[in-house]
Amino acid sequence: MIAFYLKLLTTPTLMLAISLASMRWGAKVGGLLSGLPVTSALVMLFLSLEQGPAFALQAVPGALAGLAAVQATYLFYYRVTRRVGALAGCVMALAVYAAGAFVMSRLGWVSASVIVTLLLLTLIIVLTSEKPDSGAAKIVRLPRWIIPMRMLTATLLLLTITASAEWLGPAASGLLAPIPVIAWPLAVFAHVQGGHRELGAIVRGNAIGAVGVLGFYLAVKNSIVLWGTVPSITAAVVLAVVVTFVLAKLLDKR
Repeated sequence: MIAFYLKLLTTPTLMLAISLASMRWGAKVGGLLSGLPVTSALVMLFLSLEQGPAFALQAVPGALAGLAAVQATYLFYYRVTRRVGALAGCVMALAVYAAGAFVMSRLGWVSASVIVTLLLLTLIIVLTSEKPDSGAAKIVRLPRWIIPMRMLTATLLLLTITASAEWLGPAASGLLAPIPVIAWPLAVFAHVQGGHRELGAIVRGNAIGAVGVLGFYLAVKNSIVLWGTVPSITAAVVLAVVVTFVLAKLLDKR
């Protein structure tokens, strides 16, 4: 019961904080924050607490497959929306995500997921490397309902995955963990309201954050059984944050 109330408290609070920060500091910061392993860390934390560290360990390959599929979706949406509108792009991107998640999960190889993810992230960062316009970053004005929707969706996602984990199994539970509850609506609204350049800022920030997410999952994979749940997840989150912001700083200097 304590775990249930923790889920109800921590998930919407984190969603609210990141959403407000994204609105306050613009697309670049929003992309970085939305790329951090917020939902992923919570899912892995509660999977490990409720199902055991071994279950969480077995969920990592699925999570890495899902991460690759998510980045393929962002890349596809970024490219295809140069020719089609946001609605058509969303529909096609959803199909790309489903196909990518299916293929990567069927392979089930951690090394393949890592390599594909790194290739996609590199491609995204290169394609979105254009310098932003001078002046202050644009602030994407989101509808009032979008933040409550994110909070509700993220909480429901966490509750659904953890409550049905025994039935879903570790592979499917892990595959659902990287679903971009924060980043995807932010990317679409940035595109609609700010244009393709603002979309690029979100996608780029998310890709930089995803390097940290990749480190998070690999750290969990190599430490959760040896160290236990809380030390492993904590260390993995710290690693993800450090990697994300160091990489962001290095890329800013170029």
